[in-house]
Amino acid sequence: MDNTDRQILEILQQDASLSNAELAQRVHLSPSSCLRRVQKLKAEGVITKTVALVDPDKLERSLCGIVEVSLERHGTEARADFVEKVKEEGAITQAYSVTGEADVILVVQLRDMKEYAGLCDRLLNYDPNVVKFRTSFSMEQYKNTTYIPTDLA
Repeated sequence: MDNTDRQILEILQQDASLSNAELAQRVHLSPSSCLRRVQKLKAEGVITKTVALVDPDKLERSLCGIVEVSLERHGTEARADFVEKVKEEGAITQAYSVTGEADVILVVQLRDMKEYAGLCDRLLNYDPNVVKFRTSFSMEQYKNTTYIPTDLA
């Protein structure tokens, strides 16, 4: 990956809605050359997805929670069962296997506490592999980005 590829990634991470012609102009390439580079970045798995980011408040899903989950068993099968349930929950926007006190960190975007209680019942309260969980709710957001530095030289 060269500096031009990194420039493309920098720009697309800020605004993936740009046309190929606009992107090509910004990185000083012909449109066909730029398109080939973007396609190659996708084929190589560097660009994994092109999405639209939405404001949770506009969708009435402004309750953001961070859930720390401790599991009883850590084997592949026990973890796989829990992970499958996590993947089925639409309100869970991020899920991480982590080191430290908790085994799993979940980020949830909810309508209200009633939805949170339902999620706890479906996923956490009755799962024998869940030893304990603790949830913190966001009061104010200081930073939320999908941007990953490209270390552009």
